[in-house]
Amino acid sequence: MLRKRFIFLLVIALGGSFLYYRNNKVAFRRGLNKVKRVIKKDSAGYDGSNPLTILTTQLITKHFNIHTNLDYERLDYFEKFFEGFFEYVDGEVFKIKQPKQLEVFLFDNLKTYGPYARYLTGPDYTPYGFYVPDLNIIVVNANTGLGTTTHELTHQFIYCGFDILPVQWIHEGIATFFEEFIGYLDADGKLHITFGYFSNTRLPLTKENFERLRLQSLIAQGNYPQPLIRSFIMFLHKKGKFKEFVRLVANSRVDPYGLDAIERVFGKGLDEIEVEWKQWVYELPMDNDIFLVEESFVKTEAEWEKWWSENKHRLYFDAEEEIYHVKDAYKKDSEQTTEEGVLKKF
Repeated sequence: MLRKRFIFLLVIALGGSFLYYRNNKVAFRRGLNKVKRVIKKDSAGYDGSNPLTILTTQLITKHFNIHTNLDYERLDYFEKFFEGFFEYVDGEVFKIKQPKQLEVFLFDNLKTYGPYARYLTGPDYTPYGFYVPDLNIIVVNANTGLGTTTHELTHQFIYCGFDILPVQWIHEGIATFFEEFIGYLDADGKLHITFGYFSNTRLPLTKENFERLRLQSLIAQGNYPQPLIRSFIMFLHKKGKFKEFVRLVANSRVDPYGLDAIERVFGKGLDEIEVEWKQWVYELPMDNDIFLVEESFVKTEAEWEKWWSENKHRLYFDAEEEIYHVKDAYKKDSEQTTEEGVLKKF
């Protein structure tokens, strides 16, 4: 029954999308051409039109062409992090099949990042970073944390690695999954990293909006809230289905909405899966184990050894889940809020 409703809604959504594009295709082309002209336009001073007047250092790696104004020590760190993350996703999750190096505009802070972000995307630009597939660039504010960087990089990996582009919930779901992590770079520059942690802002929002957990809305609604999307991705992950699901969708040319992939990995119908998802979210405890990662980090080896020496009395590594957990004796309830400071409805 649920699948039939999905199909009906998807037909409507696809038809609406086609009509919208047909009626606005000239505007789309004009917008894209304008962006391309902006990128190529030279500037005597830095007003955002030519970021290379600020990003004067260039580093070409195996998978990235990095332009930055970071000092060499921070650039070395980001280069190893970028390549290490690429290798992790390519080796552990899905093949990226990148046709050429990704252009990376890596700014040191909001002051230098802001003018270019505003010039390219308008006054309501995100202060964190973004990916522009038509231009093959990722723009990063290095001061806003690594989680945003992995999120945007994942969008590029999906763009290159999937046989056909998936719909919004899959794109955003996979990207949000890779926002939360902890790890370190060893003395040889190899990245050691673990994924699969809950978000201390997204999960509380999901709990607060529990009544909106519907697979029908998740799959067919174009603007379904990211916290709710991530809850289903974490459900897949905690049930050991995430990587299998991603590979099925990545290698399919007939399942961009993930309907068949969801049923295949669980071996049951969508109605039953929805009930289990909602029950799983409802029963999640709000404790310091769930909210272990307050902010994603990748440390140097020396920093990691210090961090582990200070935390090994209360943490342990779960080899099956491949993540760290809080030992039972140190678990306690945790009051989490949104970034604005209070829980709210969507």
